[in-house]
Amino acid sequence: MKILIIGFVVFVIWSFFSTWLYVDKILPAMKEPVAVLTIPEPQTNAADSLAQLYASMPKDLMIYFEFDKLKFKTDPQTDISIAEFKSWLDKYPVSILTVTGHTDLVGTPDYNQPLGLKRAQIIQKYLEEKGIPSTRVISDSKGEDQPLGDYLTEEGRAKNRRTEISIKK
Repeated sequence: MKILIIGFVVFVIWSFFSTWLYVDKILPAMKEPVAVLTIPEPQTNAADSLAQLYASMPKDLMIYFEFDKLKFKTDPQTDISIAEFKSWLDKYPVSILTVTGHTDLVGTPDYNQPLGLKRAQIIQKYLEEKGIPSTRVISDSKGEDQPLGDYLTEEGRAKNRRTEISIKK
């Protein structure tokens, strides 16, 4: 029994000592500001030049279609954008254009997927007429899988009937 009492007393003394040590000595030292030496990272111009290259790329072009149609209306702004793509391709010979056709939700996926591809191929032919070689263009269809607008309104469905032209990164 004597050993239990001595153990209990030592335990209580050790508990008070460790609490005093932690509260009065360790915690205040942890709150003091510590000077941190920062080593500057070497600057790489590759990331900066890549960001500048992406910033100078022509913006993606959207061409919209009527419901269940393959014809589209050209305007001067579309021709200007296509001329920007052509000059980019001339400047960077390894670049490739992607033409992706999209549809709205009306119709079955088995119908909409080929419709999106036909729209992309029509735009690819138009790009060829404007002087962009077909070897520099990839046509694809997303069908109804990547909508921009909602499907509840006619305006939303019209936003989804589109073909996107972009530079493959």
